[in-house]
Amino acid sequence: MVAIHAAVIGYVRSRVARLSNLESSAVEIGRLRFQNVNEPDMVYQLVLHAVVDPTRHFRGEQRLTQTRMEIIESAEQMLRQVEPAWLADPAQKEIRERLMDVVLQNLDEPLVQRVLITDWLRIPSSQTSPAIGATPPLL
Repeated sequence: MVAIHAAVIGYVRSRVARLSNLESSAVEIGRLRFQNVNEPDMVYQLVLHAVVDPTRHFRGEQRLTQTRMEIIESAEQMLRQVEPAWLADPAQKEIRERLMDVVLQNLDEPLVQRVLITDWLRIPSSQTSPAIGATPPLL
């Protein structure tokens, strides 16, 4: 009975150890902060991630790192001009499609399967600090 119990615990621990060593296929591209020309009283912020083909993870991460600033610049330019209705869509379908287009245009090979958006914020511009990149003090 003790041997069976020890074998089960050993098996479970080995499975957990394998799972914790798996690398995520999502690569963070960066934080974007922008104002849409049709909504100058609002500031939007998000973190953009790319889900990379797991079989080409290293190459995908490498290419995304190399083109990170170009992707961020193109994405922010696009987001400043989109329809305000797209920014209000909780599913962000159009925004995701356009961001995927931006990512693929900046890569010379199809390494990204889809994009993810996290930390979406919509902040009145009157409540933002004058320095866009400044971080608020810790309380």
